[in-house]
Amino acid sequence: MCGIAGVFGRRDSETVRRMVARLRHRGPDDVHVVEKDTCTLGVARLSIQDVAHGRQPMANESGEVLAAQNGEIYNYPGLRVRLLDHGHHLTTRCDTEVLPHLFEECGAALPAELDGMFALAVWDSRTGTGLLARDRTGKKPLYLFHDRDGALWFASEIKSLLEVPGFDRRLNPAALHHFLGYKHVPHPLTIFQGITILPPACRLVWQSGRPPVIEPYWKLSWAPLPAEETRDEAALAARLRDLLRAGVQKRLLSDGPVGFFLSGGLDSSLTTALAAEVSPQKVQTFTLTYPAATSHTGKEADTSWARWIAQRLGTVHHEEEVHFGDFPSNLRRILTHFDEPFAGVVSTYFLAPLIARHVKVALSGDGADELFGSYLSHRMGAALNDWPDLPPNGEFDAAAIARLRTREDWQWRAEQLVWTDDEKLALYHPDFRATVAGIRTDEHLRTTAFAGLTARDPLNRVLEAEFKTIFPDQVLAFTDRLAMAHSLEVRTAFLDTAVVEFAASLPARLKIRRGETKYLLKKVAASYFPPEMLQRKKEGFLLPLTQWLLHDLQPYVREVLAPARVRRAGIFDPVAVSAQVEQLYRAPNAGHRLVNKVYSLLVFHEWHELYLG
Repeated sequence: MCGIAGVFGRRDSETVRRMVARLRHRGPDDVHVVEKDTCTLGVARLSIQDVAHGRQPMANESGEVLAAQNGEIYNYPGLRVRLLDHGHHLTTRCDTEVLPHLFEECGAALPAELDGMFALAVWDSRTGTGLLARDRTGKKPLYLFHDRDGALWFASEIKSLLEVPGFDRRLNPAALHHFLGYKHVPHPLTIFQGITILPPACRLVWQSGRPPVIEPYWKLSWAPLPAEETRDEAALAARLRDLLRAGVQKRLLSDGPVGFFLSGGLDSSLTTALAAEVSPQKVQTFTLTYPAATSHTGKEADTSWARWIAQRLGTVHHEEEVHFGDFPSNLRRILTHFDEPFAGVVSTYFLAPLIARHVKVALSGDGADELFGSYLSHRMGAALNDWPDLPPNGEFDAAAIARLRTREDWQWRAEQLVWTDDEKLALYHPDFRATVAGIRTDEHLRTTAFAGLTARDPLNRVLEAEFKTIFPDQVLAFTDRLAMAHSLEVRTAFLDTAVVEFAASLPARLKIRRGETKYLLKKVAASYFPPEMLQRKKEGFLLPLTQWLLHDLQPYVREVLAPARVRRAGIFDPVAVSAQVEQLYRAPNAGHRLVNKVYSLLVFHEWHELYLG
């Protein structure tokens, strides 16, 4: 796990050193910058594999091919044996070393050979070719900037690209407009004009004087396989268990101990149980707790179950209590790790430093919800599948489903956006409103997330749409940025390629059945945990943000969204923003959507003052 930065088309070690210096939180153990022909490549390294000899960038025997990566290549041992058999000379146990040698054999097809989470850069001085790539699901980020002279700059975080000489910080109006709907900026956009992010499962090939070529190297099908439609459920559950266990086993690859997020919910608990079966070392688990005054029944149950699981599995268990008073200053720090406005989950930031005091690597349960179905949009899709035989006393009545059936899936999914397009237009300052005329987030949802889907039924269609867009941009983004803020690498077995392809191929009835979410996954977990744990309401690693904003943080909200500060930013109408704040605090039982609306405005203005103020 590292931070990488560099440029194709220029020798500029001074700038790249500045870029890498901004990434030291991602790689505190070493910094190294190399120039080769018209390429400069730098790495801030977090040493996990072959600590003593794994300095990046790494080269082939002749030094003509350079490579660097942020991430982990889980099939590295097999690739190393293969390359040695083919006559290559490898001298370390670092997974990055296979990249320049594999590029010699595969060229731009290299990313398809890798099983792991990665953002990588390869430079071939023989042909003047540069290759960039991101892993299949988008766990590791890679940002891009093309300068006026045709050079391509790239880095693991936006902050590095802000160091490029001549870069002009300008707000991307479309990115802001979509942020207000999604709670994040959707790829390939970023909040800065001129900076983009390479999409997941894509590679970029660069050569001087030619436009860069970006194309996917892997596509996931969500069309259920005929064999999975008829196979016995017990056999499918056993297959899923074996795949997850193998995924956990791969992710124990480290020269040091590996920890586990343990929320007390299904996903992290199952990961921990499987690890206890295969780990040669005693498992360490970590849980986030709240003070009694800001906790609630569901979160207390989470903590109790996490303790129960830790005791049953014999783990070394750690807990971290987070306090609301930390939130305003920590929010500013959090935004400096995203470099963009982000109004999604941020609890990882508070748990990661505890884990990082003990281990450099931790496993989470990320991806289970998105593959097997859990969120409101997934439950709505499942209810549409069940129509007209809806389960009795279910979450949705016949009238609600009948209304949904009159709309396309992207339309009813768009109703869950934080701000509608019309609400945003009414919120903007007139000058800014003119810059976003014609831009609509609901249309963006239709033409990106719901375009070209392979799934046929409503549940799998919404799962597929979110998995390729919202999931990497929001869930995987906060996991990466907020763990790496504390030099912690986070892995998840649910995003093992074999697990992902298997889950995508399953019919909807094995994901949500008559209102029961993650149906097949619970079949697997039933061998490890009692029914009362598996059937309770999901909580997970969440902060009680609604409670905080409505009570203790009210002065902070009013300070940040005061008319003078809103007017200074020049994006929103101060009167309209004040009306939203007053509406929030006039309603003693403010809905979750209203809280999210005000929170998104708060986040934007804090970000704006940090980066553009």
